[in-house]
Amino acid sequence: MSQTTEKKHIKFLQCGDIHLDTPYTGLSAEKSEERRRELRNSFSRMMQYVRDRGVDVVLMCGDIFDTVYATNTTAEVLIREFKNCPDATFIIAPGKSDSYENNPIYTSGRLPSNCKVFADDHLSRFDLNELNVTVYGWGFKNDKMTENPLYDRHVDDISRINIVCGYADLDGRLGSDACPISTQDLKRFGADYYALGSRHQSGNTERIGASFYTYCGSLECTGFENPGIGGANLIIVDDKNGGISIDVRKLTFGHLSFHTEEIDVTGVDAYNEIINRISRLISEKKYGIETALRIELVGELDPRFIVPRNLDSEAFGLYSFDMIDKTLPLFGTEKLRRDMSVKGELFRNLLPMLESDNEDDRLVAARAFRVGLAALESREIDF
Repeated sequence: MSQTTEKKHIKFLQCGDIHLDTPYTGLSAEKSEERRRELRNSFSRMMQYVRDRGVDVVLMCGDIFDTVYATNTTAEVLIREFKNCPDATFIIAPGKSDSYENNPIYTSGRLPSNCKVFADDHLSRFDLNELNVTVYGWGFKNDKMTENPLYDRHVDDISRINIVCGYADLDGRLGSDACPISTQDLKRFGADYYALGSRHQSGNTERIGASFYTYCGSLECTGFENPGIGGANLIIVDDKNGGISIDVRKLTFGHLSFHTEEIDVTGVDAYNEIINRISRLISEKKYGIETALRIELVGELDPRFIVPRNLDSEAFGLYSFDMIDKTLPLFGTEKLRRDMSVKGELFRNLLPMLESDNEDDRLVAARAFRVGLAALESREIDF
């Protein structure tokens, strides 16, 4: 740990997985474009916080862009915001989606002098001598990084405040190509704080030995696979009695949250009852105009009851609404199991798939049976 600091109170802001210009999955084209604009606004709000709160160092740990989709407009926003924070130092550790060699903004010479980028997939460092701080890190050169940059390395000077900023797969899967490192690497290396990116959901601040580490999560959630609401971390480092203390606080700059909920509708035989159950859940959870909600309907229904098509988000006062039918046509099928007609034969043939452990098989069989039954009964159905 550092023993002395020239500045007694240092503020770091940790952010990552911002994915500016990302295509938002699960939303319409219009909503997706709207979300991209709102994400740029969230980024600008974060930068306003940097200015207003006197943040000294911004640690950007990977995937600022989705390079494939990045626009020059967004690059200009980034450059302008960096220039508008002349008292802060920005340190960027490129990740898989904004790797150094694939992102022209990093090699264009357009970034201002207060912005530093790790350009190599080997460990390197930036010394901020006015703060007595050293920031170590690495950058993805392309979309894969299989070597461990911390392996058998140690901080160079324990009298400084030592920070690591990087996009990494901590204790991840064997053969990871997202910069595999281990908690033992962190303990051995001996930094005071590890600002990590790559996981879209923020993690708790963890302690290992005398060090702290955390994943900040996405600035804003980018889809239903990342529930909740995103943010960043404020790290306050204080010099106290010859040592340092570290306080990590979660910040939120966005507003939209993505949630997936499951509703069991077993035995329901009326469209309005499904609407009522969805409405009750939304009320109980206090979801509103800043919620993107996906409902998964599960359970067993009468084979002749067809779940209605997707409903309009405005009907529930939500930002967006998506409904997925995962129900099975197995409610009240005792007679079908014994039916000797074509209907019963169809049902019995599909029953092993309807009762399969594989969800995809169950859903395919459910659709096939409903369509087949409707055809045999001369009914029209609209999926």
